[in-house]
Amino acid sequence: MFGLRPAVAEHSKAEAALLQQHAAGARTIVELGVAEGGSALELREVMADDGLLVLVDPYTPGRLRISLARLVSRRTVSRSSRGRVRWMRATSSQAATRWDGDIDFLFIDADHSLDAVTRDWEQWTPYVPVGGHVALHDARAEPDGWPGDRQWITDAAGPVVLTQRIRRDEAWELAGEVETTVVFRRAR
Repeated sequence: MFGLRPAVAEHSKAEAALLQQHAAGARTIVELGVAEGGSALELREVMADDGLLVLVDPYTPGRLRISLARLVSRRTVSRSSRGRVRWMRATSSQAATRWDGDIDFLFIDADHSLDAVTRDWEQWTPYVPVGGHVALHDARAEPDGWPGDRQWITDAAGPVVLTQRIRRDEAWELAGEVETTVVFRRAR
């Protein structure tokens, strides 16, 4: 329609499969940091038929006063008609102040600084009940460093540090990990 290129996935097929495995059938999914919507579409495809997918991203306008990523993401996510989608054009911290309700599956992939990802964890995980899941992207470094052209991420390794802390928290158990994505399940 607009001649826009397809969405660029910021994770591998194996990571997508891990996300879908733990989000399958979820009635409420929240994704922090949507970018071009690749993972949002994958999550929408497996959520409950009557579920709600909440997508949080500030989509800061560029030089033309629009966000091309926002246009691409909306088009991408609309390729599935499963459930409902609610867009929150805000930072994850701003959106958290307006949130109220349980979250079955939370995907944290917004600001990767340690302060920001820790704030996301502290503000959003209280809404994840026992049995719910939280996934963090770029939360593990691979033995040879970051995959592909993502060397830039080493300067923002907050999810890696946070993941090490969560592994010691008895309220959370490791549910799965593939490449740089880690999923935890609330145990209590």
